[in-house]
Amino acid sequence: MKFRVAALMAAAVLAAFPAFAGEIDSSVDARALPKGKTTPLGLYLTPEDAHEALTEEPGIVFIDVRDPLEINFVGNAEGTDANVPLAFATHDFDPKRGGYAMARNPDFITGVDAVMAREGRDKDDPVFVMCRSGGRSAAAAAALAKAGYSNVWSIVEGFEGDTNKKNGRRDVNGWQNAGLPWSYKLDAGMAWQPERKKQ
Repeated sequence: MKFRVAALMAAAVLAAFPAFAGEIDSSVDARALPKGKTTPLGLYLTPEDAHEALTEEPGIVFIDVRDPLEINFVGNAEGTDANVPLAFATHDFDPKRGGYAMARNPDFITGVDAVMAREGRDKDDPVFVMCRSGGRSAAAAAALAKAGYSNVWSIVEGFEGDTNKKNGRRDVNGWQNAGLPWSYKLDAGMAWQPERKKQ
């Protein structure tokens, strides 16, 4: 009897979260990418490619890997399943960088694992990762590939896009500049909420 109940529950979960069956189309020429945006898996999307795939297959897991405060002040793409930061901004100024130093999130992989479990997906299902302009998403894709993920797609232009060499602004490309849906508002399911230590 217990086996039958477990089998019925498993069937219900699979029905609620069907496996991704479609193809993901990419318009990115991987040969034209700078080294900092390349990944071991070689899977790349523009924001428009990602939005089209997510519209056709909303079950694809979409993770924003930026710092939570970055998302809070700059905005987030609609349809994002979760924010799992690859790194956090510190209060330590880095003069070489011309900005605040970043500290790697030691819980990045476990955070992504938890999102995938919550969404009923495994390491072979497609995962889209996005950051500001494609560098951190490439690093996130590499870290996930090392952890056994086989279908991680980096959104190469990110949320804000690349820097315009003429004016220094991020107005060249990216999710926002493509006019794709985004918002400043976060919901609890998407927001980064690390487990609190029990007191």
